[in-house]
Amino acid sequence: MRARSLLRNGFWILVGLILLIHLGGGWYYSGELVDDGFTPQPSAIIIPDSGVEVTPTSYDSPVGDFDAWFIPANGSTWVIHVHGRGATPSEAEHLFVPLRDAGYPQLAITYRNDEGQPRDESGYYQYGTTEWEDVGGAIDYAVSNGADDVVLSGFSTGASHILSFVYKNNLDVVSGLVFDAPNIDFAETVDYTLSQREMPLVPVKVPGTMAQVAKFITSLKIGVNWKSIDYVEKTDRSLRVPVLVHHGTADQQVPLEQSIDFAGKNPEMITLVQVRDAGHAESYELDPEGYVEEVLDFLDRLG
Repeated sequence: MRARSLLRNGFWILVGLILLIHLGGGWYYSGELVDDGFTPQPSAIIIPDSGVEVTPTSYDSPVGDFDAWFIPANGSTWVIHVHGRGATPSEAEHLFVPLRDAGYPQLAITYRNDEGQPRDESGYYQYGTTEWEDVGGAIDYAVSNGADDVVLSGFSTGASHILSFVYKNNLDVVSGLVFDAPNIDFAETVDYTLSQREMPLVPVKVPGTMAQVAKFITSLKIGVNWKSIDYVEKTDRSLRVPVLVHHGTADQQVPLEQSIDFAGKNPEMITLVQVRDAGHAESYELDPEGYVEEVLDFLDRLG
């Protein structure tokens, strides 16, 4: 009996220790998650000196007026570029010249929490749950200035803002989407990022259970609804326009599997190009000619 009692007590001490470690680790990683994943850290917005004519302009959304860059061309199909978290409209710079030469006017936009732009009332990045309104404002601007239809181009987290918009608004004016390394299920991105990190003091990777605790604590701190920012799960029932996706096989920030799952949910609508050895949003750098050709072919097929 004494041995059994000691064993039982030892078991519960171990359970308590595991719980304590998970709570402590979850609180620690939650703090990092709030700071690095949700607290705005905008980059300076500088108009690129790439030889392409860029006209500063502005558009409005429910939270205020936002700066944007217009690249004129002769066609009536506009491409609206939405950059990733912490980046700037310059993220789309490699497409400015080829799309202009192909006749596509372009609008590269800022959105809430960018440098010098209106803040989201929460004070945090919202991964599309509020930024979709800014995408809508940019579309209204394009239509008001001559666009017959619009293609939305999203980089990393910019893709989440776009999907949030198109899932909520069935607009005929949006004819297609072009994504580069889309970060469209941030909960999965967090799991992936933490799984690559070693815990303090012990040479083991952060367990998935601790990542779940960190996300739960983050929800308590700043009200994150992780399901609402999972745009992969909604794809089969909510996506109504064709999508071209480029994603690097060596992406260490947003897992390639996220795009594979996305394409698998709606293969008739989504074309996935896996770029060998490309890191996060680096598909163009590894194969510039192929990348541009695939984008232009996709736009041409949209008609």
